[in-house]
Amino acid sequence: MSVVSLIFNRSNIKLVAALAIPVGITWLFIYSQKEADVEVAKYKHDQAINPNTERVTINNYTLKEVDGTNQVRWQLMAKHGVIQPTGHDVELDSVVVEYYDGAKLKMRLSAPQGLAQEATKYIKLSGQGGTKVLAIGEDGKAKLEAAVVELKEKNKFLATGGVTIEWPQVAKVTGNYANGTINLSDLKDFKIVGNTHAVISVH
Repeated sequence: MSVVSLIFNRSNIKLVAALAIPVGITWLFIYSQKEADVEVAKYKHDQAINPNTERVTINNYTLKEVDGTNQVRWQLMAKHGVIQPTGHDVELDSVVVEYYDGAKLKMRLSAPQGLAQEATKYIKLSGQGGTKVLAIGEDGKAKLEAAVVELKEKNKFLATGGVTIEWPQVAKVTGNYANGTINLSDLKDFKIVGNTHAVISVH
């Protein structure tokens, strides 16, 4: 039998064809896998250079903290909340933060703009133009104005930038910054430093 006959022998052709199918499938699978790996690597590289810049805006944004009985301790409301690409910070405008004792409103803070971190419940309220951050206690028992007020865990606050604190018919103090605790209807055990130096305790 000649070489040509061996090559064109029907049985040999069937054998070669049969072997070619799994070899082709294997090659196609390996090629596809390599292409997929290249695409994934390219995507990761592109994301590292140009991270997602999409900002999500939520109208009537809210954030709150509740106690063990599902009673609201405080709640934040803003006209708009813009979630940053990192997902950690939310930019706020026309912000109100309310503190409650049971169902009763005890203190209300308002600000033109702010920043909130949903995971940590950290809130930073900022003034804008001639409008400052304003905090008013129940029945006007205490009033605080400042350029910036940071609200931290356990009702701690830090006010900075032209701070003014008033108790109607009691006292008015001003300074560069003040820190202490928001104690429902009053500001408790806080220190104000700056033009007037004072340490004031409310009992």
